[in-house]
Amino acid sequence: MMTRSGKEKSMQEKTAGGTPAAPIKLDVSVRVIEPVKNLMGFASVKFNDCFVVENLKIVQGSKGLFVGMPSQPDGKGGYRDMAYPVTKEFREQLNTAVLQAYEAKLEQMAERGSVGRASISDQLKAGKAAAEQAKAERSPKEKTSRGAER
Repeated sequence: MMTRSGKEKSMQEKTAGGTPAAPIKLDVSVRVIEPVKNLMGFASVKFNDCFVVENLKIVQGSKGLFVGMPSQPDGKGGYRDMAYPVTKEFREQLNTAVLQAYEAKLEQMAERGSVGRASISDQLKAGKAAAEQAKAERSPKEKTSRGAER
């Protein structure tokens, strides 16, 4: 019978024992787009300089901005997240990092005087209004009869 070495056991105990893990370094890059319904931009996140997740969505919801995970169609008419935070604490850390990078990018664009773009607050208000209007226009019947339009 094989036994575990002390090193393996101590590493397992540290992660299983609830000891807080070291903070994860997040490098975020953001691509702002002209709002499409409630989609405001995309982000790419590099974790600890060794793993990258692309196509996180920056979305204007009814309660403000939030980060949508990369997803693909699930074959049942919905979408399935392809990468996602496992813990609530890390989800908050990731959301905060992405939204701060988004706001910093908007400020940088405003300082450069992006001609033709609305102010940051106007963009956020327009995105929120568009999301609310789209939500109000959709009824449950319209969602189920998407194939009939084609």
